[in-house]
Amino acid sequence: MVARKTLDPTQYARFRIAVEAGIRDCKGGLESATKPLAENPMDQTTTMQFPGKQWTTADPQALELSSEALESAADLIFSIKERHGVLFAKRGQVVFERYRGSVEDTTHLFSITKGLGATLLGIAETKGLLHSSDLIREWMPVHHPEIAPDATIGHVLNMTAGTEPAGTAWRYNSNFILNSLTGLVWLASGQAPVDFYNEHLKTPLGLSFDWPANERGWIQIGSQGPLPVIRSTHRDIARLGHLWLNRGRWGEQQILSEAFVTSALTPLVPEVNGAYGFLWWLNAEAGNWQATSGRSGSGRWFPFASEDIFMALGARGKVMIICPSDELIMVSLGETPQEQSGNYLATMLRAIGDVTGASP
Repeated sequence: MVARKTLDPTQYARFRIAVEAGIRDCKGGLESATKPLAENPMDQTTTMQFPGKQWTTADPQALELSSEALESAADLIFSIKERHGVLFAKRGQVVFERYRGSVEDTTHLFSITKGLGATLLGIAETKGLLHSSDLIREWMPVHHPEIAPDATIGHVLNMTAGTEPAGTAWRYNSNFILNSLTGLVWLASGQAPVDFYNEHLKTPLGLSFDWPANERGWIQIGSQGPLPVIRSTHRDIARLGHLWLNRGRWGEQQILSEAFVTSALTPLVPEVNGAYGFLWWLNAEAGNWQATSGRSGSGRWFPFASEDIFMALGARGKVMIICPSDELIMVSLGETPQEQSGNYLATMLRAIGDVTGASP
């Protein structure tokens, strides 16, 4: 366990104020717009690249991909209701994108934000400020009834912290249990969470979106709260996927330790839900799986898709899929009505299989 200062009731009270009271005056809203499609210069390099201020683009053939297969995959994805766009990037270069409006249009990320949250905790662990094996009660001296007494930070990241003993049931949530994590970053680092994000993630990756915060600098990972939801372009959030595709490395900088990435992408309790890691969805051949829809099964969630893929998924069809074996990222954002989105994820995975040649 990482050594830390003993927290007195006053310190804990500040944490609670930030998490519970300090967010009450925050407001958010939805908006939409469309603009003409923009273009970027071409780059034919086939080695792993890391985007600078802008992503470079590459001819798909230079990266062993078929333009026809990409067009066909986009047609399939756009057959899903209310798609705003789709982007494919390989080895750090955009090989295909299509938008209903403009490349600059933004969309609410909803629970894709959980991938950002996992990254913040991973940065804190990489810096030695905390560890996913730390007990929550060692950071929060006043026990919260929604978190089991034996729950670790890893259990919170894995959605298995809310039952006693921890790890016995998986309960997906975007509420206080999840949002307590940014408070832990605050306690561990001494920085307001929004400042921690700006310094250690936004700036190194060149992200253009702000993480909405209250006047105290508190941010929320879960969308069940009064703070506005992050809005992002396809290209911007794909930077997060590229960081994880490269196992925490961004250029010459190791932002996340490989040990944390491995832990995050490995089922913590496979017999409870092998399709969930640390706020990332998995396709592991391990134990049982559960989806938020209530569907469940055993073995791999999507048997026709590669075992090493992992995904960030948000409400109304916000999807980012990372395919390490193919060095590929797919992002598709939109506003697909939940009641009409039953098979959209399988459709997108089959579209990726068509691009990589892995479809059955």
